[in-house]
Amino acid sequence: MNELRVLTWNIMRGENLRRVIKHVKDVHPDVWLAQEIQPKHHRLLEQKTGMRCYPAPRTANSINDNAIFVRERDDSPLVVEDVFEHPLNGWHPPANVTLVDERFRTEHGARPLSLVSHHLCYFSPDRRLAEAEWLTTLAKPGWLAFIGGDFNSYPAREAPTDETWAEVLAGDHADRAFYTNRTLLFGERRISDVRPHSTLTSAGFVDLALWARDRMGQPFAAEPTAGHMNSARQGGQWRIDWNIASRELAPAVLDVAVGEEMKHVSDHLPIVTRLDLDAVLESMRPALTDSLDAQA
Repeated sequence: MNELRVLTWNIMRGENLRRVIKHVKDVHPDVWLAQEIQPKHHRLLEQKTGMRCYPAPRTANSINDNAIFVRERDDSPLVVEDVFEHPLNGWHPPANVTLVDERFRTEHGARPLSLVSHHLCYFSPDRRLAEAEWLTTLAKPGWLAFIGGDFNSYPAREAPTDETWAEVLAGDHADRAFYTNRTLLFGERRISDVRPHSTLTSAGFVDLALWARDRMGQPFAAEPTAGHMNSARQGGQWRIDWNIASRELAPAVLDVAVGEEMKHVSDHLPIVTRLDLDAVLESMRPALTDSLDAQA
């Protein structure tokens, strides 16, 4: 089966860059939605992976860039059409490109596929929410989007409990800053921040890990993705890295796999999502009614 392979991975500033490169080469993705890419590594990663890098615009906030890497394939009609810059959107601005099916790029009704790599603000729940709200602009009727990244927050049914937060606040290694970063005030108490995930799914996007787990019988698709290495004391391991996509793309998913073997390479685990390329291309084709209207 012809497939589209998407890797989503925060590589912890490239501190273990050789092992990152080896894993990317082993996975051989068509698209890599990357977070915490250092500017000095852009060209090297292009050379080593054979993929074209589309980084987010630079800001004064941080050099931990979001980036999208795309592989050119002779057997796929998907090509990068537009590159968008959003320098004011977020602590780490999102990387955003669109793919088009070059066979239909000039036809009325053809649908581009928006790709976004994002890293939501770690220190402010309100800022995270605003960043997630911006992503909902890609959920307009008729649009197609695939969004992946580090969201620094939790799905509603997978969030830390009061007992977990009590452990974070206990002992000599109490981390009140992390507790404040990942929770929000609700009345007179603080609760885990689940608003970004709820916002995106309310807009119509599908969490592809949950789709694979609940609809396709893949129990390990929604394993925790973060809480390794230097972040191991931050309340344990949680799924804060997600792939969110337009509902039309969900049936194209073949499987979702979390790379547990990379837990000593980054504090985030890579996620590999395989999609049926033919099904993705079908969702991008001009609708028959649109084609007829254009010919009338």
